[in-house]
Amino acid sequence: MGMLNEWRAGRERRRRSATYLVALLQAPSPSDVEWLSRLSGNASTAAQELMFARRAIGLIVAERDALDDRTASDVAHQLADVVVREARDAPARGRAWAERWRAYTGALAVRGETDAPATRLARVLLAGAGLESPGADAMARATLYVSSTRTQANEALRAVFGVASLPEDVRPSAIRL
Repeated sequence: MGMLNEWRAGRERRRRSATYLVALLQAPSPSDVEWLSRLSGNASTAAQELMFARRAIGLIVAERDALDDRTASDVAHQLADVVVREARDAPARGRAWAERWRAYTGALAVRGETDAPATRLARVLLAGAGLESPGADAMARATLYVSSTRTQANEALRAVFGVASLPEDVRPSAIRL
């Protein structure tokens, strides 16, 4: 691939990443904020944690489900610019994002857990809102939020980056690059 084609491909990847990021940066729904606010007692903390969860889940989806290994990196670079801009206005928010991102990825890195990944991410979400020992109802609703957010992120990823398609008679393992 020539230098001009590489530049064009990189520019196209950045454009697609920015489009995908728009889906991740949507504000949480008022009903979700109200639900988490009732549990945590703080509407701004609830809204921020739901926003952080959406971003983290979106990055995880880009990392695990994208067709191209560079997608997650491209999305993370785009998000880093957003976080830097936000941190200029509120430095604590930038530090909070870094802490929450580590918590979300750490929840998935634990091996030997019997809980489903969505349940582990739901625990992180609730802990970020201030609920260290959530009840069964809170866990069920948080798990539903995580699953729904993952589905939305996956749909947005497919809409922006495309869906893998193979001929009916070719096994994915048979493809050699």
